Amino acid sequence: MTSAEWLGERIPTLLRPTILLCIAAYNFFMAAFEVVFYDWRPFTLFNLTKLRFKGFARLWKNNGQAMSAEMPGPTFSLLGQCKGVVLDIGPGSGEVLSRFNPDLITAIYGAEPAEDLHPGLVKNAERRGFGSKFHAMLCGAEPESLIPALHKSGILDVSGKGGLASDGVFDEICCTRVLCGVPHPEQTIKGLYNLLKPGGRMVICEHVANPWRTEGRVAARFMQLVYTILGWPFFMGGCELQRHTPEFLRDAGEWDKFDLKYYGPKDCIPFVVGELIKKNGSLDKSYAEAVKE
Repeated sequence: MTSAEWLGERIPTLLRPTILLCIAAYNFFMAAFEVVFYDWRPFTLFNLTKLRFKGFARLWKNNGQAMSAEMPGPTFSLLGQCKGVVLDIGPGSGEVLSRFNPDLITAIYGAEPAEDLHPGLVKNAERRGFGSKFHAMLCGAEPESLIPALHKSGILDVSGKGGLASDGVFDEICCTRVLCGVPHPEQTIKGLYNLLKPGGRMVICEHVANPWRTEGRVAARFMQLVYTILGWPFFMGGCELQRHTPEFLRDAGEWDKFDLKYYGPKDCIPFVVGELIKKNGSLDKSYAEAVKE
């Protein structure tokens, strides 16, 4: 391969995230424009966190469907196998709800922190046939936000910011492109592990730090740093490109099965996709069925 051919193959891959970063920045500034001149709430400009959420929600409402049309690896087939009581972390506007099978699901709880996305989320849940099975919760994945929301929904008996559910209540927990943006990820992932019942399954589709020491590329790892400096986390709703999510998942607790594979490991935004089975038990009986007995 000549130098020109090498550059022709590598450079577009390394620069591709620039397109999404520019779109995200545009939506942030448009959100700022709208809160001032359409909503007549100029003081929102001083609430940078809220403004960032609005910008990201605007990005997702305009582009989420296209960005969810394809996912790496067996993500869609893994979601289609979900059954029992399911916790869906960060469902956005519900673009991937069509990948679940409502007939296999007893109840599904969607933890989405962006309030502007909830109307679309509820609408898509109804359109996909979930009806009363779907429970939208205005919260994040971190325990101090998720635990009180689950208590309010009625599925969790413990409440408060420090509440835990060490025995687990969910048959399945789905994390698709969300752990990149949760605060204090190690604690958050351990909290999700506690919410998973013994023998329960966690479905993972997450972009992570480039594995440059093994099957990745130094150039791609370097560009992750560059995009971070250029404002990727700011404009992308807190999304981090350099998270070591596989390690956090492995350290969260004991697993009977830990099956994660890299997809696009040489890219700036490589993914890990797979399923994890919490130690002990099986999924022969859903949580909803167990509590009825």
